[in-house]
Amino acid sequence: ISTYNAYAGQLVNDHGVRLGIEADQTLLSEAGRYQVATQVVERWTGDLELAKAPITVVRAVVTLAGELAEHLTTPEAAAAELHRIADGLADALPTARKKDPYADVAKVITSLRDRASLMPLVAEFAAGKRARAAMDFPDQVAAAATLAREFPVVGRGERDQARVVLLDEYQDTSVAQLEMLQALFAHGHPVTAVGDPHQGIYGWRGASAGALL
Repeated sequence: ISTYNAYAGQLVNDHGVRLGIEADQTLLSEAGRYQVATQVVERWTGDLELAKAPITVVRAVVTLAGELAEHLTTPEAAAAELHRIADGLADALPTARKKDPYADVAKVITSLRDRASLMPLVAEFAAGKRARAAMDFPDQVAAAATLAREFPVVGRGERDQARVVLLDEYQDTSVAQLEMLQALFAHGHPVTAVGDPHQGIYGWRGASAGALL
């Protein structure tokens, strides 16, 4: 019996060495995450072209890093996709006679480009955690999903230990949690998933009632 995050953490403790993750990794608290991110932002020498207060940038870096981990993507891939969407919006003018996007569309374009400009800081935040031999909960879930996908022996061991699986509150699983669970327990293993699409509360981190399907 375990929460999804705690279960992911146990997988990383047991098998993380397969990914080069040592067992003595420090699990960062929320305060610890902000401390590392603050140091990254304060030491950053690049020009972000953002008129934002440092604490706002710190908060954005921590949030974006968590979202990327929950969606199993990288800062580089996210930046490329954000620019692609922004460029598409900028090119899709509303009429032939109007030379600029509408104000609300322009705000979205600016927001997308601002997030893309933060991705080097997000990458530096990840490097800062690695340098401290530290992880946070999103890192653990992403690592657990990678272990489950890339090392079949991990899944075989988990299936041997848990011959029948019950997944509760399944509408709140993130992309990374879903990938982890599918890699471990798909292909005919006895699994029951219980959830209520009307009680989904973690959409902000990538959870979707569509996971029930």
